Amino acid sequence: MKFYVILMLPSLAFAMHGYMSAQTTLNPEISVIPRFLLETNDESDDRSFTRPDLLFEELEVVFAGYLNPFARADVVLTLPGPDLEESKLGLEEVYATILRGLPFDLNVRFGKYRVEYGKINLVHPHAWSFVTQPFSQELFFGEEGLNDIGISTSVLLPTGDIYTRLTVDLLRGSVIGETTGIEDTTDASPAYTTTARLSSFFPLCDRSDLEVGLSGYTGIHDPYEKHRFWYGNFDFKYKYKPSSYTSLVVQGEYLLNTRMAGQDRDLSQFVDGDGNPETRRITTGGMYLFADFQFQKIFSVGARYDWSQSPYSKDDVARGIALFFGYYPVEETLALRLQFQNRKNEIMGSASTVNAFMLQAIFSLGPHKAHPF
Repeated sequence: MKFYVILMLPSLAFAMHGYMSAQTTLNPEISVIPRFLLETNDESDDRSFTRPDLLFEELEVVFAGYLNPFARADVVLTLPGPDLEESKLGLEEVYATILRGLPFDLNVRFGKYRVEYGKINLVHPHAWSFVTQPFSQELFFGEEGLNDIGISTSVLLPTGDIYTRLTVDLLRGSVIGETTGIEDTTDASPAYTTTARLSSFFPLCDRSDLEVGLSGYTGIHDPYEKHRFWYGNFDFKYKYKPSSYTSLVVQGEYLLNTRMAGQDRDLSQFVDGDGNPETRRITTGGMYLFADFQFQKIFSVGARYDWSQSPYSKDDVARGIALFFGYYPVEETLALRLQFQNRKNEIMGSASTVNAFMLQAIFSLGPHKAHPF
């Protein structure tokens, strides 16, 4: 009898492994991450700070797991604020990624996802060191960033000790019309857009490293005149980590936009000095730069500078500075962020300034954490 049990052990182990693998496949990791915001600003007519408003920002639900040893899937659902009674659960991302098994070690992703354009576009708001979105991202991509339906292919390039990766995406193209393009009422299918990013990772020493990237994005922003836009982007991220309790991150991006246009996104026709319609070449840009210093592992302090023009005019400019402080007790499961932001908007020579204080609270249930250390 003992001999029979011993002979059965390998079969039992194999069966248990298959059961556990099936359980891993059928039961994905589930995370729930809500964000709350307490805010006051001096945007009122008398330039005084209003009573702080407690807001529900967003609830994010993440389902993630491996489909098999070669591929994984991610689903991100969001419930936006601030009106909980009127808001509806929406689909932010749903995609599958083939990680191995393809020729040349290609990775392929397809579905609806945050596109690898620049550095910060891939990062969900709950994982930022600060509270508000950089101005250039807001003006050129909208609140949701560059998030579209598409297919992406990435490959590692043979550059020796330097980690270099090339990613190319073919996208449906609906995002540009909804954010910084002209609304399409022709009922025609959106014109495809394409993006690409080339990034390299340089280990500077045992305690610091540098990543740099170049990105491009092009498509049709005017569905009537078939005018095209081109975005170019340079990004970098420097990280110095002398210990597991202390780190310094310096990160920035610069975006350059150029497009031909006969009208702005509000369908106002461009005219020359004599009042005749004209087509213009518009070149604008935007950038952000921030530094974030983490100490004693659970605290961080930093600052961010923003400057950005709008996609259709050099005369529309937003600039500002943000100072932020973070507290992350109990590792990554809870985040408290305090931020002061000064923002100045200049529109056709008219300027306005808004100062705001914000306190953001985030907690995380599940493996998808509120803040990566």
